[in-house]
Amino acid sequence: MEDVKQNTLKEEKIRHFLKKNSNFEWQLSIFEELESTNDYLIEFANPNEYCLCLSESQTKGRGRNLKKWQSPKYENIYMSISFSTNHELKNFSSFSLVSALAVHNVLLKQNIFTEIKWPNDIYLNKKKIGGILIETLTRDAENLIIVGIGLNVFMENNIEIDRDWTSIILELENIVLDRNEIISDIANEVILLKSKFEKKGFDNFVKDFNKLNFLKDKKVFLSNSINKQGTVLDINSDGSLNVRIGNKIKKISSGEVSININ
Repeated sequence: MEDVKQNTLKEEKIRHFLKKNSNFEWQLSIFEELESTNDYLIEFANPNEYCLCLSESQTKGRGRNLKKWQSPKYENIYMSISFSTNHELKNFSSFSLVSALAVHNVLLKQNIFTEIKWPNDIYLNKKKIGGILIETLTRDAENLIIVGIGLNVFMENNIEIDRDWTSIILELENIVLDRNEIISDIANEVILLKSKFEKKGFDNFVKDFNKLNFLKDKKVFLSNSINKQGTVLDINSDGSLNVRIGNKIKKISSGEVSININ
């Protein structure tokens, strides 16, 4: 395998791949090491621009429910995108699913087929390859959305991860990838889908998501319910998940429950 350090993040390359739009220019920040790309944009993002923050490593990377996200240097993608919206922040509760679709679309162009584990994980060959973390805030009277994306690209070993995981290079050993291009393509795709999301809501993405629903027909355990096991069905237009428990169908939202596969 090519030395991954030859595949370092390069501003000129990333700007070349980022789509230019007459209405905006990307504010791009690249670091060798950062506590968290999401935290950086929470503090420094300009609500009047589209911001993209990247780091070769994170010392305090995190996933959903404050779980630590392992972030070794030069091996993976750690990126955050911020943008403002005229919509209420609560309307973006399902945007992690849209962002996961954006990642799926980009990787599919590289002949990498991923699935999405509700509400924010990306799976390749039945193992976790990435995750999404959406955070929202209001700054200068503007509603701001932060989209954090972690994607395992070149990582081959990590004893600190306590669940089944993989990386692109582990599953497709001979594949040739440029993180700079993938990052730019993901950023472009997130903004493209964001515009569609603001116009039509998540209902516009339900069909696509259900085709990629990793949990479909799987037996799961719901963390907020004692001895509650069920079978996952499909997803709703608001991003909630339908789970059959006994003879009833329970509609669950991402903020109220964790899903564990039996």
